Amino acid sequence: MHDSAYLSGLKKILLIAIGFVIYMANVPSIYAAEQTQSISLVGEDEWYPYAAYKDGKLQGWAVDIIEAAFAAVDVKVNFKSAPYARCLMLAETGQELGCFDSLKDSKLSKVLLFHTEPIFKAEIGIYALRSSTASNLQVTHLRGKQVGVTHGYTYTDEVDTDQSISREVAPTDLSNLRKLVRQRSEYSLIYTRVVDYLVNRYPEEFSGKIKQVGSIGQNSLYVSFSRQRADSTKYAELLDRGLRKIKKNGIYAKLEQKWSKPVP
Repeated sequence: MHDSAYLSGLKKILLIAIGFVIYMANVPSIYAAEQTQSISLVGEDEWYPYAAYKDGKLQGWAVDIIEAAFAAVDVKVNFKSAPYARCLMLAETGQELGCFDSLKDSKLSKVLLFHTEPIFKAEIGIYALRSSTASNLQVTHLRGKQVGVTHGYTYTDEVDTDQSISREVAPTDLSNLRKLVRQRSEYSLIYTRVVDYLVNRYPEEFSGKIKQVGSIGQNSLYVSFSRQRADSTKYAELLDRGLRKIKKNGIYAKLEQKWSKPVP
């Protein structure tokens, strides 16, 4: 009788102990599931080497930086792609959390929320035909000229608010350059690394035919978050924290080196 009660009690204790061990074994995975968050961001589909839809997915320097920065603060990013004008619209209307890569100018700052730490800095070049005698051009030299720009892009407040600049709008940077070669515009505004990629990708069209004749300067690029989403401020702050982490631990520098010479 006593032995039976003893064994019954022992079994209960054993079952409780086994249950506790199983629970403790699952605590790390449960904790990780609670800590790892998942978000979606939209990147431009044709702005290589920063972001472009290639080989079935969004790729580029900005994509890698954003992914690494959010990973550093336990946030997983699912990337989508769209033309830049649509990318901005999706973020502005709250259909998506954020769009990249954007200039933090007065136009976009009115309708979108920006983080503090830039993803990267890049130069907007002023390009002309190889035969042009122009050099060291700045924004003021574009007044009264036919200047190629890309649909949906902003080019700093100085350019965007100057109504004396005549704009030849193209759907993409590639089309923008093609219009320059065909003399549809006298100058084109395009980021220098994008031009470098396009010249290498389409040498028969551009090699030896265009040159940089000026600059709008180095500009900081960001993720532009939706003001319509309650969690935008949270993720903007997390992105800042993650960017500071990867700049400190060397990951940012490694990604910068990786994309210094992008594969066409």
